[in-house]
Amino acid sequence: MGLDENMAAKVQHYETSDLAAHHKAALRLADALMTQPGQIDAALRAELRTHFTDDQIVEITVDVMKWNYQKVSVALGVDAEVRPGELVDLIFDENGHWVRPS
Repeated sequence: MGLDENMAAKVQHYETSDLAAHHKAALRLADALMTQPGQIDAALRAELRTHFTDDQIVEITVDVMKWNYQKVSVALGVDAEVRPGELVDLIFDENGHWVRPS
């Protein structure tokens, strides 16, 4: 149930993929939230409501925002590298919280 190369390719090209309609709708919302929130129009809202409850739409929105909170610090140039000049694995504890690498 993880992300493999095949699924990554489907997500990258979700509009033309064989992903289910509800997955495509969720990805349209995620794209809009990350790039142009003002582009979330009545048509997208209606599409989302055919697949998800209002609570589920809010959950998807919050989840996307959670994973994109760093965009503000990156845009402002105030993000700090964990270990300067190195890539660092993302490690999470059993509660889903990020564990700072040693």
